[in-house]
Amino acid sequence: MSGESAELINTTLALNTKVEEDFVAPLASLRGSLEILRDFTDLSSKERQRFVDTALRDCGRLAKSIEELSRSVYAAGQNGKLETESRTAEFEARVQFHQDIQVMEISFADFVFNSSALVDDFYNFLEQQIGNSGHRWYFLVNYGNCSVWPEAWVAFAHRGKKLKVLFSLGTARYDETAGDGDATSGQSAPDIFGSRDAALKFLQDSREAAKT
Repeated sequence: MSGESAELINTTLALNTKVEEDFVAPLASLRGSLEILRDFTDLSSKERQRFVDTALRDCGRLAKSIEELSRSVYAAGQNGKLETESRTAEFEARVQFHQDIQVMEISFADFVFNSSALVDDFYNFLEQQIGNSGHRWYFLVNYGNCSVWPEAWVAFAHRGKKLKVLFSLGTARYDETAGDGDATSGQSAPDIFGSRDAALKFLQDSREAAKT
C-alpha cells in the first residue's frame, strides 16, 4: 500500500469516527429517548425525567458539534477569501494598460501555472480587465522564467488562443532571461523576442503599419 493510500485511509477513518461521535451517536440516543417517551406512557415521573434529561443532554452535544462545524466552515471560507484576494492582487500587479500606445502589458515572469484552475483564474481576470476597458489591445507578454506544468498546458494553450482571437490587435512575447538571441532579428526563439524593447518596437511598428 502506498503512503498516499495509507494516509487517505487514515484520514477517512478519522473523519468517520468524528462524525460517529459528534453526530450519529447523540442523534441515535436522542431518537431512542424520544421513542421511549412516546411509546411508554406509563413511565413513572422519575423514569420520564431521566429520558428527558438524556434527550436534552444529546441536544446539547449536537448543538456543540454544529457550532464547531460552523466555525470550521467559516474559517475555511475566510481562508479561501483571503487566498482569492491575494491572488487577485498579484494578477493586478502583473497587468498594465498603456493607453497612449494601445498596449496591454502582461507579465508571466517567474510565475508557475501548476494547474488548469490557476490558468482559468488568471485568464478570467485578464478577460474581465479587457472587457472593462471596452477596447482591443496589442499584447506585450513577458515570459521570463514562466513555467507551465504538464497538467496546465492544455488550458494554457486554449485560453491564450481564445484571448488573442477575442481581444488582440497583435501580440509580441519576450523573454530576457533566455539571452540576447539573434543579433539581427532580436529574437531568442521563434516568436519570442530577447528583450522588452525589441518586442515593444515590433508592436509599435505593427500599429503604425495598421494605420496605413
